[in-house]
Amino acid sequence: PSLAREPGIVIPKQVNMINLLIAHRQDVALTDSQFKQVIVLKRSLDSTNAPQMRRLDSLSRLFRGGTPIFSNPAPTRRDSLTEARGVVREVTAIVEDNDATARDMAYALLDPQQLMKAKGIQADAEKALREEEAESKNKKP
Repeated sequence: PSLAREPGIVIPKQVNMINLLIAHRQDVALTDSQFKQVIVLKRSLDSTNAPQMRRLDSLSRLFRGGTPIFSNPAPTRRDSLTEARGVVREVTAIVEDNDATARDMAYALLDPQQLMKAKGIQADAEKALREEEAESKNKKP
């Protein structure tokens, strides 16, 4: 039997409201004009976030394995993991800021009814994400 392993780097999942608006276009009743503007925002956001997402992907791959729980990782590995977790927090904050800016720009395109519906979709997605995170924490040994 193999030893259980501590996670290497965990990249937190985020709610991307631009993607949700696109996915829920009909629920929110976006007009063609609004939809086109949201697509422009998505392209811009994707381009802005691409370098950060590549950094997160690289860190995730580099530290995928973690270390066996009952072994003592080498000090350099421990230091590298600590530094990588700091980079993940920093890069995630940048992505969250970019997402929030794009979300606010998209929300400005909506009428009050559409905005209420979009905020409900966002709240549901955030709740589902929190529940998923709590469930995955409960599964860990």
